[in-house]
Amino acid sequence: MTLKTLSNKTVVTFIVSLALFMDSLDTTIINTAIPAMARSLAVNPVDLKIALISYLLSLAIFIPISGIIADKFGVKRVFIFALAVFTLSSFWCGYSHTLTQLIIARSVQGIGGSLMLPLGRLIILRSFERHELIVAMNHVIMVVSIGLMLGPFAGGLITDHLSWPWIFWVNIPVGLFNIVAAGLWLNDNFPRKSHPFDFLGFILFGGGLAVFTFSLSYLSESAATTHFALLLGASGILMLMCYFFRARSQRRPIIHTELFKIRTFRISVFGNLCARLGFGGVPFLLPLLLQIGLHYKALTSGLLLVPIAFGIIITKYVSAYILRFAGYKRMLLLNTILAGLFLWVFRIVDTETSLYTIATLTFIFGCLASIQYSGMNSLAYADISSDDQSAAISILSTIQQLSQSFGVAVCALFLRYYSTSLQLTPEVFHQTFYAMGALTILSALIFIRLKPEDGHQLLRKDPETLGISTRKDFHH
Repeated sequence: MTLKTLSNKTVVTFIVSLALFMDSLDTTIINTAIPAMARSLAVNPVDLKIALISYLLSLAIFIPISGIIADKFGVKRVFIFALAVFTLSSFWCGYSHTLTQLIIARSVQGIGGSLMLPLGRLIILRSFERHELIVAMNHVIMVVSIGLMLGPFAGGLITDHLSWPWIFWVNIPVGLFNIVAAGLWLNDNFPRKSHPFDFLGFILFGGGLAVFTFSLSYLSESAATTHFALLLGASGILMLMCYFFRARSQRRPIIHTELFKIRTFRISVFGNLCARLGFGGVPFLLPLLLQIGLHYKALTSGLLLVPIAFGIIITKYVSAYILRFAGYKRMLLLNTILAGLFLWVFRIVDTETSLYTIATLTFIFGCLASIQYSGMNSLAYADISSDDQSAAISILSTIQQLSQSFGVAVCALFLRYYSTSLQLTPEVFHQTFYAMGALTILSALIFIRLKPEDGHQLLRKDPETLGISTRKDFHH
C-alpha cells in the first residue's frame, strides 16, 4: 500500500466519521435542552416529543430507499446532498420560532440523516479491502461513541451558557467543512443500474408509519380527541396492511416482507419493537424528571445522562461472552425482565437522592440496555442467508427507529395520563417509570417462543462480531 493510498483512506474515514459524529451528537444533545426549548416555544415540555419523533420517523421512512437513491444518482453525489440537507436543516431547527416549524425542520433533518448514515457505511465498504474493514469501522465507531457521550453534556453546557438554538447551529461549520472535504476527497461512484422504484408502495409504507405514529403522539396532547386519534391509528394500520399485501406481488419491494417467515428474524423484529416501547423513552423521560421534577440545571442533567452511554459502550465488549454463556433464549428472557424491574428502581429518585446514586442508576440502565440490544439485534441474522442480509439490515434499521418513536410517544402518553393537573411532579414520573417497567416485563413473552438452540451458529463465531451495539442503541 502506497503512502498516498493510505492517506486517501484516512481522509475518507475521517469524512465518514465526522458525518456520523454530527448525527450521533445531534440525536443526544437535544434531550437536555427540552425544558429550555419548551419555555422558548411556549409549549408543554411533553409536547416536544413530536420534535424527537419526527426525526426518528424520517429515518425509518427513508433509510429503506437510501440504496435505491444512491444507485440512481451515485454515492458521492447523494452523500454530499445528504450532508447539505442535514446542515441547512440544522440552521432551520435553531431558527424555529414555533413548534410546528421545529417539527418540519427536524423531519427534513431526518431525511438528510437517513441518507447520510447508510451511505457512510457503504463508502467505507467500497473504499477499503475486506481485511481492512474491521480496523476502519472500529475507527468510525469510536468517533460515534464520543458523540454519544458528549451529546448530553454538550446540550446542557450550551443550554445553560448560550441558548438552545446553538445545539443545532454547532452543526453548521462542521457540516460545511465536511461538504467541501467530501467534494475534494471522495471518489466518484457513478450511478449504477437501478431497479424500478415502487412509488405506490413507498407512499403506503411511509404514509402508514407516519399516520400511525402521529396518532400515538396525538393521544398525549391535552386537547386530544380519542375518536380522531383512533381513526388516525386505524387509517395508518390499514395503509400498512395494504402495503404488505402489495409487497407480496413485487419483485423488489421496499421492505422484503418474506423475511418475516423466518422465526428468529420475526422474534427479533417484534422483540425490538415491544421491548423499546418500555425503555425506549428513558433518555427522553430522565432529563424531564431531573430538570422539571427535581429542578436540576441542564448541565447537571446532561452529566447524569452520560453514564448511560458509558454503560452501553463498555458492556458492548462483554455482551458477546454473556450470550455465549447463557444462550439467546435464557439471556433475552432474563435481561428483559431485569430491565423492566430496574425501571421501577428509578422511582426512588427524588430531591433527597444523591447525584452519585442517580449516575450509578443511569450507568446500570445503560449496561442492561446494551445487553438487550446486542441480543435482539444479532439474533435477527441467525438464519438469514448472505443474499438476504442487506434486506434484513434495512428492515431492522427501520424497526429500530420506528420502535424508538413509539417508545417516546408511549412515554409521553403515560406522562399526560398521570399528570391530571398538567403538573409534572416527581410522583408523575415515578408512576410513568412503573408503567414503562411493566411494559418491558410483558415484552419478555415474545422471547418465550425462542428455542434453547436458537442463535447457536452465531455463538460459534468470533465473539467480537456479536457485540452489536451501534449508535442507535442510545437514542433520544
